[in-house]
Amino acid sequence: MKKDAEIMYSDIDWPALWRQARARKSWKSKGSKEWNKKAPEFSTRIKESGYVQKFLEHLDLNNDISVLDVGCGPGTLALPIAKRVKRVTALDYSVGMLEQLRAQADQQRITNIRAVECAWEDDWQKLDIGAHDIVIASRSMNIDDLLGGIQKINDHAIKQVFISDRIDPSPFDPDAFEALGRSFNSGPDYIYTVNMLYSLGIHPKIDHIELADKLRFDDLKQALHSYTWMFKDLQPDEVQRLEAFLLGRIIKEEDDHIIVKRNHPQRWALLSWMKNDSSHAKGN
Repeated sequence: MKKDAEIMYSDIDWPALWRQARARKSWKSKGSKEWNKKAPEFSTRIKESGYVQKFLEHLDLNNDISVLDVGCGPGTLALPIAKRVKRVTALDYSVGMLEQLRAQADQQRITNIRAVECAWEDDWQKLDIGAHDIVIASRSMNIDDLLGGIQKINDHAIKQVFISDRIDPSPFDPDAFEALGRSFNSGPDYIYTVNMLYSLGIHPKIDHIELADKLRFDDLKQALHSYTWMFKDLQPDEVQRLEAFLLGRIIKEEDDHIIVKRNHPQRWALLSWMKNDSSHAKGN
């Protein structure tokens, strides 16, 4: 019998596995133009999900610290954080998202947020991003160079880093894919991130954020619009099947809203570490 080749943990190329798994996922990453269109709706729905409060519960904030929010979206976390800290730098490559953030900041009279159009692969030094006490990357690390992204945020943190990453199959609903007759491959989730951190000598604390399994929408049209975001190139017959699927998932219907039940509620892994605990990390 042929003896298996000896493979050590250190032999595993996690960035290569990450790229391979991303290539096999059954959904397509959105570009900045798509996020620009999504910005107004995204800004409203994320506030209603309970995610913000659950994330903020883990942050020790005070008015003497600075926070860097990478992939800030419409200010989901940057806005409430800014009310409790000295200053916030909010980065996103979507102009539409940043417009939503600035509008909300003006409305709420928040003046300590610097919003910067910036992507992961941009030169942060040229954009004068600088180091911050706390760096957060909330559901924003679906990037080609995950290892480089981790190193980048770790390098820009003075005290602490927080990453929230998806737990398979979040944020997607595999039942919806099945209803359309489409195969579903979630792609890589947080466990790849954990292993890349480990390879850098960083041992994060892992917490879970779980959202409700019942989603509230104004009407079926809004629910359908929200679900279509999961798919690429939907055909007319698939839209009809998706609508029928959602009709079958409505568990409550009132004059001003409907409630849709998910068998797979969204779950996120919150990975955090103190910068002094990662001082021995490779590259530091």
